[in-house]
Amino acid sequence: MAATDQKIKEKKWESVQIKAFTSWLNGYLSKRNMEITDMSTQLDDGVKLINFLELLSEKRVKQKYIEKPPTRIQKIENLHIALSFLEKEMEVRSTASAENFADNNLTLILGFFWTLFKKYRIQTIKQDGESSEAGLLLWVKKTTDGYPDCNVESYKHSFRSGMPFLALCDKYIANPEIVDYTTFNKENTVENLNKAFEIAETHMGIPKLLEATDVTEGTVDERSLVLYISLYFHAFVAQEQQKALLREKEGMENEMRGLQGSLQDRAQRAQKLEEENASLHARIAELEAQLKAQQEAHDADKQRLEEALAKLAAQEQKTAELEKQLAEEKARHEKELKEQQDKFNQLEEGKMSLEGQFGELQGQFADLTSRFENETNLRKSQLDEQSKKNQTGMRGLGVLKKNLEEHVEDLHRWQNFLNLEGEAEVDFTGEVRPQLLLEITKENFDSQLDALAKRLEKENNELSDLLKVKEAEQKAKKEADKKKKQRQGK
Repeated sequence: MAATDQKIKEKKWESVQIKAFTSWLNGYLSKRNMEITDMSTQLDDGVKLINFLELLSEKRVKQKYIEKPPTRIQKIENLHIALSFLEKEMEVRSTASAENFADNNLTLILGFFWTLFKKYRIQTIKQDGESSEAGLLLWVKKTTDGYPDCNVESYKHSFRSGMPFLALCDKYIANPEIVDYTTFNKENTVENLNKAFEIAETHMGIPKLLEATDVTEGTVDERSLVLYISLYFHAFVAQEQQKALLREKEGMENEMRGLQGSLQDRAQRAQKLEEENASLHARIAELEAQLKAQQEAHDADKQRLEEALAKLAAQEQKTAELEKQLAEEKARHEKELKEQQDKFNQLEEGKMSLEGQFGELQGQFADLTSRFENETNLRKSQLDEQSKKNQTGMRGLGVLKKNLEEHVEDLHRWQNFLNLEGEAEVDFTGEVRPQLLLEITKENFDSQLDALAKRLEKENNELSDLLKVKEAEQKAKKEADKKKKQRQGK
């Protein structure tokens, strides 16, 4: 009898697994437009198993597999790829082999998925430091806290009345028209369980996996009970996620409404900006025209400036050449001036010598004249002899007069030379007859000597004054050249 009961219990456990795992797999496979109705036969080619494992792990199988394997060997190859991916990428050791899937071994296949289900759906449940089955039981206790006749302490006894399931449905749906917890009686256990299973399947998407009588009588496999209750936990998790998405959606809708209002404002501002932009473009075109005109004027000014600079450079070059020529001319003139100064000094010496001679001659002439006048009568006897002497003296005086005339001519030439400007030259070889020499030829000899003496004195004075002026001019010119060189050096 016990063996029969155990077999029935295992059979029911198998049925629960088939329903639960079929629903679980289809929940993922539907994302790729796939579905299974028979777990024992529709996983034998490995294709749906690979797709399920990819979706569950959120990873891709890198090995290439055959999507429609025609032979058993190719199906087993696909299954090996799936199980290898499970072990390497998902870190789960398979309880079934590729051949078990190919041979449609339902018991081992269900064991395989029970291992996966526990890892991904039960062991992930955490509540106040507890996890897995203990965490799940604590979650039910906290979720149904405050509901009367709902004291959750164990899987074996706490769920027999059906009240915890009703409390979970009421908590989830929160609609008295669908489920009103206060209308149920803990004594009506089977009715309570059936109603809870019906509401869970209709409004929570949880398939009916258990029989009410098995739960009430306590004969249900605890694994089946844990598996079924875990579906409630994940339904609540999904609901929270959905609520979060709805809140996010509402927030986005509110934001969109705000953005729409903002867009209208922006559209108005955009229109205004377009108008301003058009005005700005017109202003830019005007400014560009002005800029173009200014650029043309600038180019013209630049060209004129370049031409002026070129002229200035040419002038500077010419100035440099002129300065060079001027320096050469200056050196030459200084040399010539020195030579003339030397000559002038010589003339001065000659002049002084002649003046001395002339003074002596005047003294002699006056003495002779006095003697001649005083002794005319006394020396008549000596007239012939004295006449000869006079003739000799006259010849000397003629020579002296001629020397004085030549000296006056030389002084006149030098005065003309010193009065000259530029580069004109004075002829020192030709004959120069000042007006005085032309005029005194009509006078007697004494008057001629007297006129020549006075003119010689006057010419000497004028020549001396002129030399002083020239020396001052030469000195001023040297100072000016010196200052000019200093400014150029700076």
